[in-house]
Amino acid sequence: MHPAPSIILFTVLSGFGFGLISIIGLLQFLSVISMFDLIIYSIIGVIFATVGLVSSFFHLANKKNAIKSLSQWQTSWLSREAIASIFCLLVVFGNIIWAVSQNNYISEVGVVLFFLSLFTIFTTSMIYAQLKTVPSWNNALTPAIFVCAALTGGAILLTDYASLVLLLVFGTLQISFWYIADRGFQDKETSVGTALGYNKNEEIRPFDVAHTNRNYLLNEMVYKVARKHSVKIRYISFFMAFVFPMSLILIFPNNFSVSVSAITIHLIGIYFSRWLFFAEAKHSVSFYY
Repeated sequence: MHPAPSIILFTVLSGFGFGLISIIGLLQFLSVISMFDLIIYSIIGVIFATVGLVSSFFHLANKKNAIKSLSQWQTSWLSREAIASIFCLLVVFGNIIWAVSQNNYISEVGVVLFFLSLFTIFTTSMIYAQLKTVPSWNNALTPAIFVCAALTGGAILLTDYASLVLLLVFGTLQISFWYIADRGFQDKETSVGTALGYNKNEEIRPFDVAHTNRNYLLNEMVYKVARKHSVKIRYISFFMAFVFPMSLILIFPNNFSVSVSAITIHLIGIYFSRWLFFAEAKHSVSFYY
């Protein structure tokens, strides 16, 4: 699949923003976050979530269709994501206004923020996980890594030891996801033969390509990345997203500047990982080419 920068930025930035909001909600429910931290980090979460959502707007071929994404909530995960994002951000704004005006916060609202932000992240992941035509996405690991990535980002900025546990879990999920991505269509009843109406095990190959120039399907759904480059990017992603942040947190615990450095490195690693998420995904339409 074509790794569009706008979609990668959307999933990384908005995921971190809503993940940060979810961690704030959990800490608010447990009454272990100060008023100042709740307000400042909530604003940071809203900024990242909003920037991510705005970046997805530029992926639309027809920008006027953006408003239509809100009307298809019964059948579209994209529509559910848009509605959940709006509700979540409205609750965050209300929480911030209450905290500023009343100089306290309602612990129970934290539970609402926690689950609402997680649901928003889940709806984003389901846009991809629902696609049976992309086997590497069509499994439970897709929503798991989206949710875990978001929670890990928020935890790195607001906690130390909890973030280490999440980094370990997330790293394990990421390796498992890459394993499934490598298997591709091996476990599916789809092949070049079935794409052309024959048996899966038929040895079929075209004498020549079915096209003379690039087309929409080739540009969007038949993106190829060399295996050697893919492996290199995986190593870069893994070390930046997991190894370096864990090392910094272990060596310099309870250090805010180190946490900022760790989350910056982590998000860069997640960007590479998310790029691979799209670039390595093989759509069944590629069998025709």
